[in-house]
Amino acid sequence: MNEQVAISEELPEKKREPLAPKQGGAQKKAVRITKKVVIYAALLLLAVFFLFPFFVMFCISILTDAEVFQQVLFSPTGTIELGNYTSIFSAGSNYMRYLGNTLQVAAILTVGIPLVSSMCAFGFSKLHFHGRNVVYSIVLGTLMIPSVITLIPLYTIYAKLGWLNTLLPLWVPSLFGGGATNIFLMRQFMRGIPNDLLDAAKIDGANIFRIYVTVALPLCVPILLYVGYQSFVGAWNNFIGPMTYLDSGSKFTTLALGMYIDFGPVNNNAYANSAMAAGVVMTLPCIVLFIFFQKYLIEGVAVTGLKA
Repeated sequence: MNEQVAISEELPEKKREPLAPKQGGAQKKAVRITKKVVIYAALLLLAVFFLFPFFVMFCISILTDAEVFQQVLFSPTGTIELGNYTSIFSAGSNYMRYLGNTLQVAAILTVGIPLVSSMCAFGFSKLHFHGRNVVYSIVLGTLMIPSVITLIPLYTIYAKLGWLNTLLPLWVPSLFGGGATNIFLMRQFMRGIPNDLLDAAKIDGANIFRIYVTVALPLCVPILLYVGYQSFVGAWNNFIGPMTYLDSGSKFTTLALGMYIDFGPVNNNAYANSAMAAGVVMTLPCIVLFIFFQKYLIEGVAVTGLKA
């Protein structure tokens, strides 16, 4: 033992040399910074490209009638004309009637479409029955059918049902499944719910409907909000449906059709500034909702895309 200690004392100790800095570390950092700058610059250009029409719309909306004929974007005198906005809500305007009809349809679809599409998705993702994949394939196959092809047959059906010049064609058909796209998104999200949770609820004595309400729905809040927002925007901006099923001057005229009638090319007395002001007012609700729910909307899309 003493000999081993003596030998170990005689061995020279190796000095630890300091580690040399990694070669090219500064260059890699510079490359990463450059990539980020390029990416953010490209995103900024895209944002400016997509927001430019809204900027032009707002600038024209605050011009006076005389300045509109000058074909300028900014007022030469620097005046801001807010009368274009107040005239929309004046006593002689039909805007509030258009708004009421649109909100009625949008409220029904915003609540109804997420519920019915989640029911269908729950059946396709968590229930086992014969022909499930075949039925689901047929549902997805309807995405390949252009909506223009079904426009005339649907018009004939609604005419025989006596639904023309009412709001029924704008919301009743959407409650039968909620649409193939929404069913697909809901199904992809629900496939990520562990089956053990459903089995545990089943062992506790819960039936299928209770499992859907108390277990599945609370876990699907992000995708429910996303589908609800998309349903609201679709109902808010729907123009083809009201244009097809409603007559001009109908008391059920919605906002998109009403703006076209009052400020579109069919009305020669409408000025561009009034039309742009109506467009700004119509765009605001969708923007405000997106700002408040953007976190949940992005989360719903991102998580849905990860479900294989």
